[in-house]
Amino acid sequence: MNSIALLPHSKHILPGGRLKLVISRVCDIRMVTEAMAHNHLFALGMIAPNSSPETVTNIPAIATMVTIVDFNTRDDGLLEIMVEGTDKISVSTLTMAYDNLLTAVYEPFHAWPTIAINANSQMLAHKLNLLFASLPEINECYHDTNYNNATWVCQRWLEILPIDIKHKQSLIHHPTAETAIHFLLQLLQDHNLINN
Repeated sequence: MNSIALLPHSKHILPGGRLKLVISRVCDIRMVTEAMAHNHLFALGMIAPNSSPETVTNIPAIATMVTIVDFNTRDDGLLEIMVEGTDKISVSTLTMAYDNLLTAVYEPFHAWPTIAINANSQMLAHKLNLLFASLPEINECYHDTNYNNATWVCQRWLEILPIDIKHKQSLIHHPTAETAIHFLLQLLQDHNLINN
């Protein structure tokens, strides 16, 4: 069995995604310090925006392993890290250490294969590009984008959109991004965002 430190967070990440996190809890500082010192990955688990990491005793089954790609100290003295999603994992059990750091027992979870952008999914890529351009705090995380890969585009949408966690988990549980792509296209169409 594999084990990995797990950070429950209301910001979500999938493979290929990037995310800035502010680290303030003692257990999370320990996790980041150990990850950086030993070049280890840790996992980010999805929790709802109104959940507190201190009260989490279980998380949805699918989490994402991340690597730290950058870090700095903010003006308020807190540590800010940039992480990049590498692989999805299936979490079977969680244990909590003396300082509330969670450790997950996990198995690797299948990665979505690359799907080339086509006439149907082109609108998702175009709208994501416009969204990133309007949100500098997200756009600055990505030096390299992959708008020709519908899987990459779909995963970025799933990270950003405030979709119920159970529904997100259901979508990412599928073997490919096809179901999520159809869902996202329908969502944009239902909100009249396709032709705007």
